[in-house]
Amino acid sequence: MAKSSCSTRILNLIKKSSLKSIDKDDAIDKINIAVLEAKKTNLDQVDIDRISKEVTEQVKAQKKINKINAVNDEILVRKKVQELLDTFDGDEQEGLIALLVGSNRLTMGARSSVGVAQNAAQGQLVAAFDAEVTANNLDGMFDKADGKLQEELAITQQQISEGMEVTTKNQDIKKLAEIMEKHSELTRQALNARGANIPKMWGYVVRQSHDQFNVRAAANRLGKNIEEIVADPNLKGTDINYNKNFTAWKNFIMQYLDGDRTFGNTDNIDSFLMNSYNSLVGNKIQVADGASGVFGSNSVTKGISNKRVLHFKSAKDWYAYNEKFGTGSLKETYYSGLMTAGRNIGMLDTLGTKPKENFEKIRVAISNRMLANKRSTESLSSYRQFEKFMNVVDGTVYTFDGGKFGFAVAKWSAIGRAVGNVAKLGGAVISAAADIGIYASEMKYQGRSFLGGISEAMGGIGKIKNTKQKRDIAKGLGFLGDGTTYDISGRFQVGDNLNKGWTKIQRTFFKYNLLSWWTNTLKENSMLGMANYYANQKNLSFNQLNKPLQSFFGLYNIDATKWDIIRKTAMSKADDGTEFINISELSNMSDADIKKITGMNDLSKTELQMEKDKFKYSVSGMLLDRSIYAVIEPDARTKGTMTQGTLAGTGMGEAIRFVGQFKAFPMAIGNKVLGREIAFLRKGPNQDIGRGIKGLASIVVVSGFMGYMSMTAKDLLKGKEPRDPNNFKTIMAAFLQGGGLGIYGDVLFKEQRDAGSVAAGLIGPFPTTVIDLGLALKYAVTGEGGKAGRAAYRTISSNIPFLNLFYIKAAFDYMIGFQIMETMNPGVLKRVEKRMKKDYNQEYLFTKPSKKNKGF
Repeated sequence: MAKSSCSTRILNLIKKSSLKSIDKDDAIDKINIAVLEAKKTNLDQVDIDRISKEVTEQVKAQKKINKINAVNDEILVRKKVQELLDTFDGDEQEGLIALLVGSNRLTMGARSSVGVAQNAAQGQLVAAFDAEVTANNLDGMFDKADGKLQEELAITQQQISEGMEVTTKNQDIKKLAEIMEKHSELTRQALNARGANIPKMWGYVVRQSHDQFNVRAAANRLGKNIEEIVADPNLKGTDINYNKNFTAWKNFIMQYLDGDRTFGNTDNIDSFLMNSYNSLVGNKIQVADGASGVFGSNSVTKGISNKRVLHFKSAKDWYAYNEKFGTGSLKETYYSGLMTAGRNIGMLDTLGTKPKENFEKIRVAISNRMLANKRSTESLSSYRQFEKFMNVVDGTVYTFDGGKFGFAVAKWSAIGRAVGNVAKLGGAVISAAADIGIYASEMKYQGRSFLGGISEAMGGIGKIKNTKQKRDIAKGLGFLGDGTTYDISGRFQVGDNLNKGWTKIQRTFFKYNLLSWWTNTLKENSMLGMANYYANQKNLSFNQLNKPLQSFFGLYNIDATKWDIIRKTAMSKADDGTEFINISELSNMSDADIKKITGMNDLSKTELQMEKDKFKYSVSGMLLDRSIYAVIEPDARTKGTMTQGTLAGTGMGEAIRFVGQFKAFPMAIGNKVLGREIAFLRKGPNQDIGRGIKGLASIVVVSGFMGYMSMTAKDLLKGKEPRDPNNFKTIMAAFLQGGGLGIYGDVLFKEQRDAGSVAAGLIGPFPTTVIDLGLALKYAVTGEGGKAGRAAYRTISSNIPFLNLFYIKAAFDYMIGFQIMETMNPGVLKRVEKRMKKDYNQEYLFTKPSKKNKGF
């Protein structure tokens, strides 16, 4: 980028001056940023929707977009470098990790990460769409639309988008289609404003719907005998069945595709479709890898054709394909598209149009600055240490390995873990009692009272659910309940790609074990509680806020200027007079406010709107991020640590996922809750040892108490009296329950389990099951029938889906389970009772099982 002669002379004078090298670099960087911003062009200059269909015009337009993106990326990189050097001086490695997945460090912007930005963008895209659907009383229709109605909605959406005559006579269908198309267009335009090049197309949001499991099993999905399909011998798939499924998919989709628009000047259609097929099967279409890789981008860059749009002849043709190979109903498809777009927007907002390349530039620039300051750069010497976190935020960790058996291994391993979820987490909601103490500790961290936090959490649970108006306010804040957009099993593991059948089974299970209700109620309540708390401070300037709240806001880059805008713009009252922050109201902030926030006066119309959205997302992101501190879920950092960025289907990837099953929750407690308090103990300007120790102490004490309450509830359901609270083993078990290990329940702490099996359980439930099965076989071979029966029964009963539901398990045991145990291993119930008495000074409340159950 050329510079003016004046700025060039200034730069040369600085280079020749006696300033220290590090000071020279700082001055030069700031001047370069100013020059770039002065020369910055914007995407308003490129009307993507009017670009000629001629390839030469597309190339010209793309070149112009590339230049604009290059300038914007350079500004972003330089600003991020300076921010990280200023805020993470002496801990630059942590700063780079924070940029991707956040940090507990007590420094400005420590939580303003890619991961938080993605969650916020997803929540706000869904919230804006939901609000309009609900306001028009169309949510019932959208929820229950059958196949015929879904097809009519898709057709109407296309007709509205392309200015055709609308043929439906149903005004509700027309209105819903208008809303869907409106938000689809807003999403496409938001991506284009951030550097993508997506031409106008009807239903952009739903057009990226492909179920990788159905695509991989195309022959079966289409009801064809795979043995009868003839694969093209010239294709280079991984195996013959893979090629046959591709052939079945290709033959099906070709009848619906608009060939001219899809393939353009492509010479080899089979190769184009094979690239697309590989991308869909590997779930690579979901990866957020920059502006040129955004779904539908018209970039002419080679190598990304597998992400180009598969254009269908009409909405009717698209629906015919979506019925067979889409992600679900039209509602599920639409939400899936919004979530994917939100993940891309969060990435683009934080790391620009070339995320990986820009992150690497930032890493190298910081390393060079450290060298210039004669400091060690060993901690930044390799990108690989950051790759595991990048793989989570860009979605690579959710793709499949391309090896011959990778897809099958990933699929069946995920199903195996799903079986473990629905077989072993039946009492998870009882173990979740520890959430109350964690909830209170988060509210205390923000400057509220610990007891007030407990009261708020208990009050939320006691209400069962909030009023409709308050639920709508929570949605507006970005809250996404479990269901179409959320999988509750993520509380306990890092998540798996499951087909629709097993996803539905898991959702049903977590509904029946009440964990969905518990988690959603507390999360929704935490967001409303925080929004109300902030609203109650609206008459205070930033400097008048209590110190904990000031520091907390700083983690999300909210300063005095931003707080003034929030408190004057984003407030609204519920019908009971309670006041809340209302994120949607931030849409009404003035252009002058945006210019204050950015410090820039020459923003275009598109840039002003984009900066408004980014500010809304940042406030929503703060609330969403803290809701999963109050009600623990693994964030991007926990997921990166647990998966190490490995892909599903690989040996290492699957081993890590099996070992990590059920451990995401306790690890998240360590990373988020304990890490949050430990941050006060670190040396630095924000060190507060007293506060850190008090925070840790309160968490330990309350979690131990809630752990005991959880154990007691479980024991009562089993007909046992409470354990002796003065017993050391009881105290230790209570702390383990309250500290996040309660989910292991029967896996780790069954009275009849062998010591070796308990050790295996620490590795994961899968090794435990394998050892139990091995023990059963071993005892059978050595003629120890009783022990063999006991091990076999334990293995089978602990892996039957839904049997572990807390209100079913106790009834099953008393009706038949104890009889089976005594039959398999006579005297086992008596031994269990003795061990209970010895270890916990505990007995059964009613008749002892050993007296009533003598076996069949």
